[in-house]
Amino acid sequence: MATAPFQLWIDAPAVDKAVRSGSTITVTTSAAHGLVTGTYVQLEGFTGSAGTSMNGVYSLTVTSGTTFTVAGTGTAGTATSGSAVVSRDLFSPVIDIASADKPNAAYVPLESITMSSSGDGNSSTFGFTVAQDQTPAAGPWWQGLPDQARVRLYLKSTGSLPADTDLYFIGFLASVNARLTDSGLGSILDVSVNDVNALLDKIVVIGKPIAEVGIRTGGAVRSGSTVTVTTSTAHGYGVGQQVQIKGIIGGGGNMNGTFTIATVPSTNTFTYTSAGTAGTGNNALTPSTAALKTNSKQIVVLTFSSAHNLSSGDPVILSGFTGSTPNFTSLLYGSFSGSSMTVRSSTVIEITMASVLVNAQTVVTKGTVKGVARAIPTGGTAAQQNFTVAGGVSEDAAATAALRTVHQYKGDDPVLQRMFDTSTASEISGAGSTSANNIGVTIPSGSLRSILDGLVECYAGQDGAVRRYWIGLDRKLYYKKVNPDSAPSKPDAPYKIITSGTANPDTTSAAATIYPYRLEVAYDHNTTKSALFNISADSGIGASKVATYLDAGYTERRGAPILDGVVDYPTSTRDATGAIQRAAKAYFLEQSVQLQTITFTLRGAGKAAHNQYGFSAGYYETPGSSFSLQPRWAPGQWVNVSCAALNLSGNFRVEQVEWRLSPGSYLQEITITANRRNPTSLVDIVKRKK
Repeated sequence: MATAPFQLWIDAPAVDKAVRSGSTITVTTSAAHGLVTGTYVQLEGFTGSAGTSMNGVYSLTVTSGTTFTVAGTGTAGTATSGSAVVSRDLFSPVIDIASADKPNAAYVPLESITMSSSGDGNSSTFGFTVAQDQTPAAGPWWQGLPDQARVRLYLKSTGSLPADTDLYFIGFLASVNARLTDSGLGSILDVSVNDVNALLDKIVVIGKPIAEVGIRTGGAVRSGSTVTVTTSTAHGYGVGQQVQIKGIIGGGGNMNGTFTIATVPSTNTFTYTSAGTAGTGNNALTPSTAALKTNSKQIVVLTFSSAHNLSSGDPVILSGFTGSTPNFTSLLYGSFSGSSMTVRSSTVIEITMASVLVNAQTVVTKGTVKGVARAIPTGGTAAQQNFTVAGGVSEDAAATAALRTVHQYKGDDPVLQRMFDTSTASEISGAGSTSANNIGVTIPSGSLRSILDGLVECYAGQDGAVRRYWIGLDRKLYYKKVNPDSAPSKPDAPYKIITSGTANPDTTSAAATIYPYRLEVAYDHNTTKSALFNISADSGIGASKVATYLDAGYTERRGAPILDGVVDYPTSTRDATGAIQRAAKAYFLEQSVQLQTITFTLRGAGKAAHNQYGFSAGYYETPGSSFSLQPRWAPGQWVNVSCAALNLSGNFRVEQVEWRLSPGSYLQEITITANRRNPTSLVDIVKRKK
């Protein structure tokens, strides 16, 4: 068996069924799979007693245009495959393909691969060419590709199960351009892939109607001062939103009322703060006594041994009450609300039946009472138009709320989750808890990118610090400050870049150093600006102001021309001056970003096992003064560059990684772009650079 040091996976047509009999797994796809015998496939996401053991990487045998088999031990039976996916390795060595199928095999010319990963949230790209020398009778291999199929690149040998630490790129199919081969017998496919960050533009955060939702039986639990509510359906609420809780019976009191949502742990749960006795609310209660009201044949008095926590008019559901009077059971069964449900005290309610009882008895057999508990968003239940951050909310909490809103509606979307794990906010950190001057901001509905841009503008407008957000190779959303003072004590890129002294790229017990193939530095002067800031009239005010660097608190750039720009800054606050100041500060912050851009390229390979295919992996010094392998270059890392000839010395943040293979080989060629926000004043920067 021949192997390649890289794997290039692309999702195949959806799975209809996967069945194991003995050591043979038979997979049926929903459309023609276009595979040939000897190709490697990855089975992923299969569940159930039979399916779990099917997940893995296999060399397949084609049995029909929509079926193939692989060999593997495990539990016999049919897998659960609702969220399963089959991917094919386009780097499968053609030498492993059955002789009769070699002309039909799809293969990738190595020099056709180009990749770019960005660390500023912008969508990067990945491209390659796939050739098929002869098109089989079933059609070209690519005809059954799923829309926006996932694409992944790993540094991992053929046939091995890839891990996240081996991942170089993840994205999804953007477009394919097919053309005939020179022989006219096959096709050549140019594939363009969107980096996973393009998902930031494809996911709408707000805009789903929010409405009243029911609360499950036993679905209100207090622990300490925190009440956790479990709703009967997905609620769609967010952190900081106010909801009115009604109809909860029991639970230690103070569960009903209007509260601000503190957290949203899942699609069907949220929490709020309310002091009271620990306990569970929204359970059916049995009255201690139940009897017809004195001198009444229509009103039943229900007395409880503890507070019921209901208000007059709240809907309640009665069941199990009986009496000897004809039709009593039917009259005191079902839902009662409005004028038919009256609260007389914290332990007594009165139920007015639909009609008067004839020859009524005064003693009633006790049944059960259950409240119709629900959560009602304040301000009505119309479509939610804005993403609102309340005053005092920290930046991390605001970004987490945006991600959590996405997860509420997309958490059960396996196609998305394979590329973007919306369940964790672990990398939304380091942006600080700026909140003292935050009086709140309202961001219009839009993509996740537009919401995050709005948060950057809001908080950067308070402290003047640069932010970055992006989806990492680990599929998590990163949202962080990137100022020089946030750099790690030791740079964490695979190599230090030097131009003098002795380079040592192969070391495993020291910080690796390397000479670059090419090193450049550029200074950008095209950053002068002024702006007209408009406050949306929808907020109840209308204001505009032309602002300059001085208005935003920055040093004026002497001798620079004043260029005009227009910025629309919608806001919910009535503080027009404060809104303009924050918008201006965030906008003019751009003038001190990316003034200095460093680019270098690494080519060739080392002698150590970790870098024999190129300088993508190397050892760096950790803050604990030990040395650890960095498996790849990635946006967000910090690299140390030392070059006296270009006046470069210090740590720079990696903003972009471009990757390709040298023609005819698996040797990597890596180009790194790094930027630094200068800590010196603008006046000093302009003087030095002009």
